[in-house]
Amino acid sequence: MKRHRKLIDYLLNYKKIKSRIEAVDIQLEYNQQAIDYARPKVSGGVYCDPVYDIVEKRLDSKLAREKEEKERIINLIETGLESLDKELELPLIKAKYLQDRVERDNMIYNSIRFPYSASQYYRVKKRALAKLEESIGDLI
Repeated sequence: MKRHRKLIDYLLNYKKIKSRIEAVDIQLEYNQQAIDYARPKVSGGVYCDPVYDIVEKRLDSKLAREKEEKERIINLIETGLESLDKELELPLIKAKYLQDRVERDNMIYNSIRFPYSASQYYRVKKRALAKLEESIGDLI
């Protein structure tokens, strides 16, 4: 599993990454709508502060780059998940890595949802991670 460490880290943080995208989206939308009335008013009614504008643009571009990178990771993960077997591999990966908390392996293969032995569980898990690594591992 050490060779899949980076992929597993992204899978474990999948929900956090998605919520960060939503938060950045809200912040970017707020930045576009916000008007700072404390900024000096120039004739013609337009507010202008060149330093503030530059800082604001840099922050917006930094947030936009962060959002773009996180969306790329989410899209890669979702694309990789599509390559998994829908009956065995996908439910296992979802139960193991894409939940709010990390389940121990024995809690998964002993559950009603996965009625197979421990050795079969580990074979399916290894195969699923290998498929994900093969399809998206070098892109993450």
